[in-house]
Amino acid sequence: MNIRGSMSFSGGIRLDGKLYGNLSIAEGSHGSVIMGPKSKIIGDITTDSAIIAGEVKGNIEAVDFLELHSTSIVHGDIVYGTLEIHSGAIINGTLKKNINKKNNNKEIRNDK
Repeated sequence: MNIRGSMSFSGGIRLDGKLYGNLSIAEGSHGSVIMGPKSKIIGDITTDSAIIAGEVKGNIEAVDFLELHSTSIVHGDIVYGTLEIHSGAIINGTLKKNINKKNNNKEIRNDK
């Protein structure tokens, strides 16, 4: 499937085709993106979490978690909360840790 135009979503979305436009979570909601290995997005992605196995030509902002599989190719800048990169993933852009992450106020305890 090929989609032309920007999309917003809530909950979760899986893409195995091509999207020519931005993909973002709807205002006030939460969501996650899963991209299959043959998927492609030409546009920016803004989400809580994402698992990318396809190609992105645009910037990615994953507030909580981003996983890049070995088949992923990203041509753009990435902002992430937590990042997992599998061997073979290609990134042509900058990586920046989001220090204003939603869960940043968790209490850290070191009990012995």
